[in-house]
Amino acid sequence: MARIVYPEAKYMKEIIDSLGKIVDEVAFQLTPEGLRVKAIDPARVALIDIYLPQTAFLEYDVPEEIIAGLSTANLSKLLKKVKKGDKFVMEVSEEKVVIVIEALVRRTYRFRNLEVPLPEVPEAQLEFNVEAQMLVDVIKHAIKDAETVGDLLELEAPDQETLYLRGRGVSVTETKLTMGMPALLSLEVKNPSKSAYQLEYLKHVVNLTKIAELATIRFSTDMPLELEFSLSEGRVKYLLAPAAI
Repeated sequence: MARIVYPEAKYMKEIIDSLGKIVDEVAFQLTPEGLRVKAIDPARVALIDIYLPQTAFLEYDVPEEIIAGLSTANLSKLLKKVKKGDKFVMEVSEEKVVIVIEALVRRTYRFRNLEVPLPEVPEAQLEFNVEAQMLVDVIKHAIKDAETVGDLLELEAPDQETLYLRGRGVSVTETKLTMGMPALLSLEVKNPSKSAYQLEYLKHVVNLTKIAELATIRFSTDMPLELEFSLSEGRVKYLLAPAAI
C-alpha cells in the first residue's frame, strides 16, 4: 500500500487535464523517490513527462514502486470543482486506487487499479541549438494569438539576442523577445534555428501555464520542440514533433 498527499489538488487538476488531451488512461509510477508519469499520444507526435519529487508532497509513504492505472476522464471529472487549498490524496494497492479530496468536506472516490502499461519511450539524446527561459505567460499568449490566424506556431532564433514566436495561417501574428526584456530570462543560440509546430498539440499544455511561473523552450531547425514547465517543486516536460510544412 502506498499513500501520498499533494498540497494543491488544483495543480493536480491542471496536470490531469493536460494528460487527458493526450491519452485515455494513464499510469502513475510511484517510487520511493517521487511520482513519475509519462504518456505518449496515439499518433506518437507528443510526449508528456511529469516528475514530482517526494519533497513536493505533504505526505509521501511509498515503501516500494507501485503503479496506479486510472482513466484520465474519471480523474478530470472528480477534480473539476476543486478549489485552491484543497488537498489531493491518493492511496494505491495492487487491486484498487482511492482518491480523496480534502476540502471543507472530505470526498472519497474508489477505482479499480487498471493495468495500464508504462509507455515504451526511446531515450533519445536530443541536442538543441536554441534554449530560452521565459515567463510562462509568453507561451500562453503566443499560443492564443497564433490560434486566431492559423494552426501553426513558428519559433525562430536568428541570433544570440532575439527570439520570435509567430502564428502562421491566413495571416501572421508575431511576439518578439530580445535580451534585456523582463519576460526573457535567458537565451542561448548555438546556431540560428527556425521550426514550426502544430497548435492542435501545443494547446494541450496551455493548462500548465496556470501552475508554473517559468517555461524553458528548446528547439533546432525542423527538429522536435522540448517545452519544460518549472513547478515550485518538480517539472513537466512536453516533447512535440515538428510540423510538416
